[in-house]
Amino acid sequence: MIAGAGIAGGYLRRLLVKRGVSLGDIEIVDPGSLTRCGIPSCGFATTKQFFSLCREVGLEPEKYILASPDVGYANGIKFTIKGHIFSIDKPAFIRDLLEGAAVNSSPSDMAVERIIDATGTARAYIGKYEHDVLYPCIQKKVEFPHPPALAEYPHHVGYSWVIPLEGSSAHVGIGSNTYNSEAMKKVVESLSQGAQTTCGCQGFIRGTGPILPLVQGNVWAVGEAGGLVDPLSGAGIIPAMVSAKLLVDHWDDPKGYEAAIMRKYGWFRVTAELVQEWQDKGALNIRKLLGLRREYAELAGLDYSVLSLAHINLIRSMLRIALRVPNMRQRLRMNQRS
Repeated sequence: MIAGAGIAGGYLRRLLVKRGVSLGDIEIVDPGSLTRCGIPSCGFATTKQFFSLCREVGLEPEKYILASPDVGYANGIKFTIKGHIFSIDKPAFIRDLLEGAAVNSSPSDMAVERIIDATGTARAYIGKYEHDVLYPCIQKKVEFPHPPALAEYPHHVGYSWVIPLEGSSAHVGIGSNTYNSEAMKKVVESLSQGAQTTCGCQGFIRGTGPILPLVQGNVWAVGEAGGLVDPLSGAGIIPAMVSAKLLVDHWDDPKGYEAAIMRKYGWFRVTAELVQEWQDKGALNIRKLLGLRREYAELAGLDYSVLSLAHINLIRSMLRIALRVPNMRQRLRMNQRS
């Protein structure tokens, strides 16, 4: 039984079918979402690893690309992102991952050999984690008068975003652990000024890093249910798909699966510490961030050994943004006082 019909669960199901598992041997359970797009609240941005992962399960990635901005802006800094960051039609991608599958709203009475927990922040089957960290997020889909540029703005511990979608539409949102809900709503309203709102949603993103054990009894956690989201960038789409691959590769080897996950994404625990330290001390540890250059290059789908000048400038721009965060924080405090 695969619990959760999002990217992690859908991609796993498609991998299993491709590797010869009968459709009748896979049960998919998901109660559904009340959001307009039918999936839990989330961002639709991803990196170039998406292309090879799509093709691995017989899907053409170009079908799902909504936008690939030339440039991005963060804290007043402009940098080239063409070919690095893409926004995708995530609902359509999930529909195709689940093509031909019946998704039940609740489990059947049949006994199951294994349960895959792909329920995201809920961890409905693997169980709650005592030291879990969940950051609240608010997001709207809006229609601007003109196509927007991709932008990201630091806000205390967290960030707000404008992610271009199809045409002149965009996701506008904020995730923060130091702003209350009213302050977050004001940020979203400010960023979407002049735009027409299509829909809105709110939820949480896990900032814990990998949660061990990933296997308890006959329950195996995958994707965000296993903590596989980068707490600093919020990237979770690629780790969800990669973790499904690693689970299939280690189908009868739970310890091997956990070891493979930690080799691939154990560094998310370092970024979780970075975020916590940022929150506690009011400053981001740039030295630790610099130490993760290779990991972030891989997460973005770049070959670290042959990084071009453009890629190096991209990383430098990210570091300049981080260095300017204290100035942004001071301006925010002054705005709040006024």
